[in-house]
Amino acid sequence: MIVNHVGKEIELIKQHEHARLSCMIAEHWQKEHFPSSDYREDILYAARHHDRAWIPLDQELLWNPQTNSPYDFTSYPFQEKLSAYTNGIDEVEAETAFGAILCSKHYSSFFQKKKDQPAMIDRFLEQENARQNRLRQQVGIHNENQLEQAFKLLQFCDDLSLYACMNAPGTAKADEVPWFREGFRQRFSFAPHGLMAEWMNEQDIRVTPFPFKQIFAYEIPFKKILKHEDTEMTLPKKDFIKKIQFVP
Repeated sequence: MIVNHVGKEIELIKQHEHARLSCMIAEHWQKEHFPSSDYREDILYAARHHDRAWIPLDQELLWNPQTNSPYDFTSYPFQEKLSAYTNGIDEVEAETAFGAILCSKHYSSFFQKKKDQPAMIDRFLEQENARQNRLRQQVGIHNENQLEQAFKLLQFCDDLSLYACMNAPGTAKADEVPWFREGFRQRFSFAPHGLMAEWMNEQDIRVTPFPFKQIFAYEIPFKKILKHEDTEMTLPKKDFIKKIQFVP
C-alpha cells in the first residue's frame, strides 16, 4: 500500500493500481527508445504486474502502532512481504519467463548481501538469483545489455509512477518526496544525465527530457480514511480519483 498523510486524512493507493500506471508509462515510451521489440509484450506485462505480490496484502489494512497508520510498502513486516514477493514473481513467471526475470531483478534490487541482516533476506536473494539463472537459460538470453535496458525501463516506470502517486498534486519541488527530488536514477541514451519530473499545477507533471510519444493523462484511484486513535482495519469501499497528465 502507498500511504500518504494529507492533513487530517490518510490516502491509500493499492500497489497493483500504481503498477497499472507503470504499464501506461511503458506503453507511451517512444518507440525508437523502447529496449526490445521482441520482448515488448513481456516488458509491458512485467510493468503491469510487477506489484501483483501486493494484491492479497492490500485487501485489508495492517496497522503500524508506531505511526498510528497503516503499514506502507516500505515498512510492511519482512516475513509477510518476502513471502508475497515470491508468490507474485511465481505468478508472473506462469505468464512470461522474460517478465519474471525483470520482476525478480526488481525485487532483489531492494536488498543487498550484507552481514547481520535477517536470514530470510539472504534466502530470498539466493532463491531469486537461482530463478534468474534458470530463466535466462530457458529464454536463451544472449544479450545481457538488452535485458539490462529492459530492466532499467521497468524501474523508471515504477519510479515515475511512484512520483505521481506519492506526491500531492501541485507539490513544490522542495517539498517533494526526497527519493525523486533531484531527478531519477536511470540514464538513457536520449537522457545521459537522467530525467526530471516536476508538478506544474494540480494535474500536469512535466517530464524533462520528454520520453513519451505524446502527452497522456491518467486517473489514479485511491481510498481515504481519517486519522484517529482507533485502528481502521478495513478499506473503505468508495474510490476517489487523482487526475494527472504527463507533459513536456
